[in-house]
Amino acid sequence: MDAAKIGLLGAVAAALIAALAATIGPLTVQRRKERADSRQRLEDAVARRIDAVNNAGVCCRAWLTFLVRVLEDAQAGRVLPVDDFDEKSEPLRSAAENALAQAVHAGYELLDSELAHAMRSVESAVRSALLNPAHAPLDQLRDRANAYFEPREVIRTHMLCEVTRLEKPTDPLAGTVFDSRRLPAR
Repeated sequence: MDAAKIGLLGAVAAALIAALAATIGPLTVQRRKERADSRQRLEDAVARRIDAVNNAGVCCRAWLTFLVRVLEDAQAGRVLPVDDFDEKSEPLRSAAENALAQAVHAGYELLDSELAHAMRSVESAVRSALLNPAHAPLDQLRDRANAYFEPREVIRTHMLCEVTRLEKPTDPLAGTVFDSRRLPAR
């Protein structure tokens, strides 16, 4: 081969290598950016799910804490008037129910769950007890409400574990006092 042909082949090869580098370099950068964006979207989604689970836990705890304190006060002779109870309980109930509804963003249907029904039932029982505190089983109601703190925390922890591990949501109420399969037929 003469020098002209070798030079031409070298120039063509160099042009091909330059074109390939000009194409592959930006594609590699674009793929890295897409992977980073995808990781960030996943992290943001997990953070939103964690916030939804934590918010449900915090709001339910606030509502339950209020109900227990009202019962403790009633036992001590400081009975909250029903109108005041309604005024203070309604925003706590609404916040808890809203948080339970928002848990759907983490994959959990809790608004119409046995957890929500149990909390509403305790609130209704506390309200009834305030209407007639002399004949109300305040000790039993307080014990019932206090018994919900631990399983509520177990449920929140179960949900957080699934969310952070990117696992498919399962029934967080399973095995707790709120498990509908454990409840007697009505």
